[in-house]
Amino acid sequence: MSAETPKSHIGDVDQGLRTTLDELLAGFAEITLQDDPRDKQMSHGDKILKAYLFKNEPHFVNVMKYRDRGWVQNKEKGDAFFKAQREKADNTDKVGEKRFFVMMQQILDEMQGQTGFLNLPVRGEELHVFDICMAPGGYTAAVLKYYPTAKAFGVTLPEQDGGHAVLIPSEALAGLKYMDVTMLINEFGDGGSVPKTHPDYKKFIITRPFSYYKFDLVFCDGMVLRTQERATYREKSEVVRLIHSQLILAIQRIAPGGTLVMLLHKIDCFSSAFILYTLSTFAKVEVFKPLKKHNTRSSFYMIAKDVQPESEAAKAAVKKWKNRWWKATFGDGKDEDEPIHPKTETDESKLFEMIQEFGPSLMELGRPIWDVQAEALKRTEYAGDGSGPLSPSTDMPRSISIPARPPLSPSSIAPMSPSSTWPMSPMTPTTPFTPMMPLSKTASWGKGTNVDENVSPRSPRSPGFGRGFQRFSAGSYEGARWGPDK
Repeated sequence: MSAETPKSHIGDVDQGLRTTLDELLAGFAEITLQDDPRDKQMSHGDKILKAYLFKNEPHFVNVMKYRDRGWVQNKEKGDAFFKAQREKADNTDKVGEKRFFVMMQQILDEMQGQTGFLNLPVRGEELHVFDICMAPGGYTAAVLKYYPTAKAFGVTLPEQDGGHAVLIPSEALAGLKYMDVTMLINEFGDGGSVPKTHPDYKKFIITRPFSYYKFDLVFCDGMVLRTQERATYREKSEVVRLIHSQLILAIQRIAPGGTLVMLLHKIDCFSSAFILYTLSTFAKVEVFKPLKKHNTRSSFYMIAKDVQPESEAAKAAVKKWKNRWWKATFGDGKDEDEPIHPKTETDESKLFEMIQEFGPSLMELGRPIWDVQAEALKRTEYAGDGSGPLSPSTDMPRSISIPARPPLSPSSIAPMSPSSTWPMSPMTPTTPFTPMMPLSKTASWGKGTNVDENVSPRSPRSPGFGRGFQRFSAGSYEGARWGPDK
């Protein structure tokens, strides 16, 4: 099989930024590419956004051709591959869990090497880290290699409810609560009362985890677990509930100037693009995709630096997220015109507002993400020539950043470049996490971005642990999912 770019159902794409809704929809009607290997129906907002990207971004067109080959033209082979991955993920053993734990540390090391996101300003004597949906804890474990005296806290789904084990030694954590982060009624409800007839009435949690702390670094890595038992009403809305639960909790806990890292999927789908668009009104937004880990999938990481949670834009975003959580949980939303779910009809004025203000920035952010996935898919049996995995030294940027922008004002697009020097040498694999042995780090340190002149950047210290530990349990949720997102 040839390694050349595959033929596709889509022909040449006319370039040009100026277009109308009718032109976008008419253009998309001619596109027969399948964008999801599980044949999920594309939302109205997704269709318009993808039509815009088809019209204006060759890097997106390129990756869609490979997706089409894997999802449609070679559907039987692609389905078999992803089915095997899901089965392996759902039935992982302790060896598999430890392997994933180490992989998370390797991803974070690569992320630091590309973006320098751990070059954090000093807010106090110790770094405070909050890992939402912590299990198995690889990201926090990696941070503790760079900041051994950091106070690390986490919330995660109990194992008895389908969650995964936290593999960080207890003495390395300052606090850990086992609970379902989507059920924090006092965190998300703004005083609303739970109907006594609700099927999960007794499962809502009044606790507000670690509400007395403000965190310099927050991770949101939760995925809906196939292994968790849930009430029937939650099946269709669980993705919405989990995404918004993490966002609300993160912004209500993050310190001014802090950094938020969140796992997202498909930068070219409306829901992910709208999160990037929203965060860009009160933070500096970057994206990152590992070169080898999960490179054939659509997943990527949003890194929001210098987050300003007390800004009017942040407060407005949290209010909308709470409304969406309420509607997804109780079916009684307060702002019907807002996009709350990838499958719902999206208010066109909001969609075009995002495209007008953020479209060029979205394309800048998306290019390295699409390029990594396209190059990886090109080497697979089901979407490419079967030539094998990428070399770790492949000369390919996989991160880019845009500056924070004022809310409701057009972005000023300037030439972008990766946030770290390129090309980079191959990264040393992360040493597996063992609390009593020295751990290597591969990142270089320097002055971080958006650092106040009156504070100095943090520097890494010698490895070691010695942190008091508190263990709590209250309900359920939500560990990192082992399975593929495709």
